Amino acid sequence: MHRASGVHTHRPWTWLVPAALVALATGCGGAEADPSGTSSPDEAPPGEEGTGTNPVAATPSEPPVAPRPELGVPAPEAGAEAASEGPRAWFHRLGGPQDDTGTGLAVDGAGDISMVWLSTPREDEERESVPGQRRGLTLAKYGPDGARRWVRDFSRMRVASPRVAAAPAGDVFLAGNAFLYPLDFGLGAATDGFLVKFSGEGQPLWQLRAGQKVYGVVADGEGGVLVTAEEWTPEGPVPVLAHHDAQGAFVWTRQLDRVAEGTRLHALALAPSGQMLLAGRLVGALTVDGRTFGSAGGRGLLLLAFERDGRLAWGKELRGVDGHVTGLRPERDGGVVLVGELRGPLSWGGTRLSGSEAFVLAAGPEGAERWAQPLACDARPAAPAVALDEKGQVVAVCGGMLSAYAPEGAQRDQRTLPPGECPEGDCAVAGTTLDFVPGQGFTLAGYQRHGARAGDAWDQEAFLRLLAP
Repeated sequence: MHRASGVHTHRPWTWLVPAALVALATGCGGAEADPSGTSSPDEAPPGEEGTGTNPVAATPSEPPVAPRPELGVPAPEAGAEAASEGPRAWFHRLGGPQDDTGTGLAVDGAGDISMVWLSTPREDEERESVPGQRRGLTLAKYGPDGARRWVRDFSRMRVASPRVAAAPAGDVFLAGNAFLYPLDFGLGAATDGFLVKFSGEGQPLWQLRAGQKVYGVVADGEGGVLVTAEEWTPEGPVPVLAHHDAQGAFVWTRQLDRVAEGTRLHALALAPSGQMLLAGRLVGALTVDGRTFGSAGGRGLLLLAFERDGRLAWGKELRGVDGHVTGLRPERDGGVVLVGELRGPLSWGGTRLSGSEAFVLAAGPEGAERWAQPLACDARPAAPAVALDEKGQVVAVCGGMLSAYAPEGAQRDQRTLPPGECPEGDCAVAGTTLDFVPGQGFTLAGYQRHGARAGDAWDQEAFLRLLAP
């Protein structure tokens, strides 16, 4: 049976590093593929629509939807008490009788955390349907102390790969793929790869179609947003890049040349310089502004930087490397940190990584080689994600493993992520995305499976937690 929860504070445990270095704490519990294990993001999940009676999202003229008991929303005073004692770890167990998976989070300029999670009926080969299960998408915002700001619940939606971005002023961007039928977030039909902007209070402002599929979204510093998407043609997929202003109008947009099947230029970031960073897998060759990357019949990893007007600034490729980039974070000095998965060897910065493992890699300005490290993972299916703190420490999550690296690449610690609220005593954890909350610590989202070894009735819940210093 699901048990609602509020903010749970815990005694922190710290990384085993010198006191002068940045520390993390857990004692509680952030991709492209849906790690829930219930369905492929490109296919309709099995089973019938949920039978719950959850309210639909509010329209712009309505107040925020009242939280459902199973959402695990904390009382504001609990967060205020934690804040009075300084940063403390907290945990939210989110969801209901269905399978719930946290798929995206982002932190705004005030330290507020926007999060999106998916709900799908838990009808698979091992488990039968349960009363009250539902299908839908939930968008919510929490304060840095874990106090709920608002929640928007969108019932009976089939969505693939939802993610969020947060503007410094607090506006929230929601992107995803409506792969079966149009969706309604209060502004009419959202189709294909959609992008919706919400105010800082959770009211929908505008929406647009970003492409046949949208893969990456990042807010700029002026209320606008950058996206990477894809259009389909009979000859093959065409990568699309765009920058929209605060009202949704194009600042610029461009379609790259058609690419070969298997190309996945999906990881996106915005550098402090204003350059747009794009990374991923390249199959075959791609010419951008007169410069050719890759080769016919070949494959590799590609990192591109685009100027404020959309022109190519520079590019770096790793030819012959078979893998994917699943996370991308810029550094203050013009460098960048990437995480992903390998199917073959990779040599970078004097380090050679073997195949069939995850990796974390740092590049300097214009893609100069810095360092690379293998990234520990466990058996839980979740793509690696990465975040940086204000001092350049790198923290990455892969399934239920959390790893920390110094800015120069030395590994500081590696831990199995402990579960948060787990009255069953047997909860498997997987992080899917994470970000840094200034002055607080790292925030992490993902899913937690309760009673996974107790039989065929285990329940999967989304979670949001703060790993405080």
